[in-house]
Amino acid sequence: MAVQDVSIKFSGYWSEYNRGLMPRRAGVFCVYRAHFDDLSKTTTMLELLYIGGAPNVNECLVEHRLADQWRACLGPDDSLSFSFGSVALPDLAACETALVMQHRPPCNEAVPQVFPFDRLLLKLTHRTPLLQCRFSIGARSSSAIHRLSGHWVRRGLDFLRSIQPG
Repeated sequence: MAVQDVSIKFSGYWSEYNRGLMPRRAGVFCVYRAHFDDLSKTTTMLELLYIGGAPNVNECLVEHRLADQWRACLGPDDSLSFSFGSVALPDLAACETALVMQHRPPCNEAVPQVFPFDRLLLKLTHRTPLLQCRFSIGARSSSAIHRLSGHWVRRGLDFLRSIQPG
């Protein structure tokens, strides 16, 4: 099984009010809880809330079904901020799944336990706050083996606890 090597260059940031200007291309996007400093005119990403992917990110984000959930995570001085990384359509599902599994954002509803694609090596560049910029995931990656071995250890301990002496 060959390792697929994918590089994603993230751009951003878009606010909730100008997210309609995001690219009309296939790719992945990150939703952040952010703070905008009026004095320095800078934005600081405080928390990664959600990772998604779409054949047209612009259309996906205009009326996203989870927007209210993202807003509920904001404090009084926080705002939503978005970044975008272009991904070829054939790689989109694998890249989105890998990013969600690796980062486990709180607003992503169902995080898969097993990566359902071939092994993938992701390299993220540019606007990547709170993201791990290089990682491997898949059938033979160390993170997958670690998760699986942890699963079997927990099952073994549960079994031993269930055995009653005598």
